[in-house]
Amino acid sequence: MMSEPNDPTRSGSPLPAEGSGKVALSRNEIEGLCMKAARAAGMSWGLAEEAGFAAGWLAASGLNGATALLHHLRTYQGKSWEEISPVAGEGHWRTSGTVPMCPIALGAALCDHAGLPESFPDASGLVVGPVSQAVLVLPFLADIAGRLGMEITVKIQPGEFQTGSICLSPGGLIPVEAEELIGADAIVLTIVSGPARAGSTKGEDVVLAEIDRPTLAGLNALAMKITVPASEQSRAGAGAQASDND
Repeated sequence: MMSEPNDPTRSGSPLPAEGSGKVALSRNEIEGLCMKAARAAGMSWGLAEEAGFAAGWLAASGLNGATALLHHLRTYQGKSWEEISPVAGEGHWRTSGTVPMCPIALGAALCDHAGLPESFPDASGLVVGPVSQAVLVLPFLADIAGRLGMEITVKIQPGEFQTGSICLSPGGLIPVEAEELIGADAIVLTIVSGPARAGSTKGEDVVLAEIDRPTLAGLNALAMKITVPASEQSRAGAGAQASDND
């Protein structure tokens, strides 16, 4: 079924013209599309909104988090919550299953614990994982760093990654070195927090990351699953049904 211009029942963002490698979307468009795709893949609306936030935040830091999110959603569709949610333990958070934990669920849980000083990792560190698409956890940690005015260092295992650690300052931007984590799965992270260093402020904004055509198509395909197709009835029912004139 063809959709009409500005059809409110249409979901997702337009694909670029044939032959175009990438398409530029606004942060709001990225967040909205990723939220719908995450919901269609089985996340609750709350977690789906968090997924959109993570992808949008990464894009604002010049990183293509949408690709990492799509990979995670495709891999974890149909998994039970018990298999992929973090289980908090002293010094190490794991899952109760055998698959890497969901980075969105982990990020949300870390944000919840950040309000409890006795629960958030200090200089001794907290080991989490293995984590699916660990780059998606970084926006949550950057948000925590900003809210609590602290510096958070994320150490990455296994050691084959050139970037051994990523430092997140209260300024909020994610270092470009985190790009190495996009597409990487089953990563163990050690999270260490401490006081922010002098001069640890927000750097210059970067150009919003563009989304490649296959990623956009994949996210659109998922998002369409929760979209009601346009029909004559839906079009006829759009707008005010009665005059508001006195």
